[in-house]
This record gives sequence, C-alpha cells and structure tokens, in this order.
Amino acid sequence: MNEILVKVYRRDTIESIHYGVVVVVDVRGKLSYRVGDPDFVTFLRSSAKPFQALLVVETQAAEAFGLNQQEIAIISGSHNGEKKHVRLVKSILKKIGLRKEDLQCGTHVPHYFTALGINPPKKKFSPLQHNCSGKHAGMLAVCVYKGWNVRDYLSPRHPLQKLILKKISELCEYPERKIEVGIEGCGAPTFALPLKNMAVGFSKLQSFKAKELLTSQSLQVVANSMWRYPEVVSGRGRLDYQLAVVTKGNILAKAGAEALHCGVILDKGYGVAVKILDGSRRAIAPACIEVYKQLGVMDKRKLKRLGDFVSPSVYNHQRRKVGFLKSDFRLKKTKRTSG
Repeated sequence: MNEILVKVYRRDTIESIHYGVVVVVDVRGKLSYRVGDPDFVTFLRSSAKPFQALLVVETQAAEAFGLNQQEIAIISGSHNGEKKHVRLVKSILKKIGLRKEDLQCGTHVPHYFTALGINPPKKKFSPLQHNCSGKHAGMLAVCVYKGWNVRDYLSPRHPLQKLILKKISELCEYPERKIEVGIEGCGAPTFALPLKNMAVGFSKLQSFKAKELLTSQSLQVVANSMWRYPEVVSGRGRLDYQLAVVTKGNILAKAGAEALHCGVILDKGYGVAVKILDGSRRAIAPACIEVYKQLGVMDKRKLKRLGDFVSPSVYNHQRRKVGFLKSDFRLKKTKRTSG
C-alpha cells in the first residue's frame, strides 16, 4: 500500500524514486487523508520531543525551576547548536544545579553547519551543541525535581522514561503494551507506533484534548512555546523553522530522523505525519510541502519563500545543477461512514 511520494530527476529523466506514507487526521483524531498505509509502524525519533517536553511542564518541574518559554521551546526541539541555543541549554542546567558533563547525549557536528552548507571547523564539539541537548536538559530537570537518579536517566527502566512512554501512549491513543522501544542516536529511548497515531498525537497540539486538565494545560504551554520561538525549536536553514516563518506560525512541525515529519496545522486542526520509507532526508521536504499545499495552506507566495525546499536541486562536484527532486502524489480523502 506504500506509494511513490518523490521522484529524483537527472536532467529530464527519472533516476530514483522515494516511496512513502502520508497520514492526515482531523481535530477529532479521525483519519481524513492518506497516501499509503496509515498503520505503517516506525519510530517517532525526535518527533517525540514535544511530548517529552510536556512532562517537564506537567510534573511542575518547569515552574519549580523557573523555566521560561524559550527554554521550554528548546526542550521541545532539535536545535542548530548556535550560540543562542547553547546559552539556553546552559541556563536550564544552571537552574537545575547540573553541568554539561551531566548530559549523556554525546556530540556531533552541529546542525548549524550542515543546514547552511558551512564547512565545520576541525575541533571537538560540546554536548551543549548536540541537537538533543535541550531535551536531555529537560529530562534532567524532571529527575532533579522528582529526586530521581540522574546517572541512569536514559535507561528504559528509569521512572522518567516509563512516564514518557505512558504519556506518548495516552496522547497518541495507542496501547502502551504495543509500543516498541528502541534507542535514539542520543542514547534516549525512542518509540515505534503507527503513523496514524503519531498524527493523532500532533493534533493534540491544537485541540489540547487530554484525559487530565493538567495535561491539556501543559500541551498549551508546549505548543505556545514552539509557536513563539520556532528559531529555537530548530534554527536557520531548517525546514521546521521555514514552515513556521512562511505560514506565520500556522504550522508547528517537528522533524524526526530517518525522514520522518510530524506537524499540526493550527487553523485547521489537522495532525500530519509523513515518512519516506528509505529514510532519505533529501525527499522529506518536497513531500511534506506538497501535503501542506494540497491541504490549502501553501499558496504561490509561500512556496516561493520556501525556495529550494520545494524542489531540491541535485548538484555535481563542480556545484553545477544537474537535476532536481519533485513530489508526485495526490492525497486520498478518506470516506466517512455513517453511524
């Protein structure tokens, strides 16, 4: 049931094809549009971060430590590792009485360099520049507030990770016992569930529908923080940030590794999940932009401002454009049944 989402052209000839799945649910969490199998199971990866950040607010750790909206936003995001991002993570650690050495996310070349096409310097980078350092600082904040061990906070058996799993199950409306647990690139647990349920979870960032009032209020805090500070959730040169900018905050999006994109359209209440099946990141931008276009939230002006994200160019080693990527699918509207 999985279908072609993006084609790769070299000159005018198709050279490669990327298959994928698109799921769109309405504000009630009901399937509205799809391409491919909406029950395809994959890992949430970094798209889980808004739900992980939710626990920092819901446990009242955020209030206890005086975390502000920008700090909540960076906990919810995959930042670029820019100076302002590092400054925010440092601020969180200072407020909770810990140091960068307590972060167990590891290190990598900051997204800032790859997103803007800048050659990184030959040096060792800090865990503070890791795109997940905000999330890890938020996890540590909950542990400190609850009096939990901060040395093994990444263990799937840790009370924090059990709480995150339970919350993801609740918000995505998928049984906890069916969620498979893997390990992220940053060492944290990651959770596998159907794309349809991921879209349901993201729709809650607009509907704020939850079993408990405190959860609903915490969803509002996280969503508002992401809306106010999209440059903190990702950063310059990143698709999530550009979608927020060109739609004036109408799209809240959170990318996940292996070519996953989850988002919510605020004025329509649609929850969206897009997955490129081969994990190729180059195909995710044209695919999800096409989804937003077909859902009526992308006009010609917005598409122009998104630039090369719409139809990414293929370059050779002389930096000559020799091809391009183009989305090629139609959303299928789900038939409603009576009763």
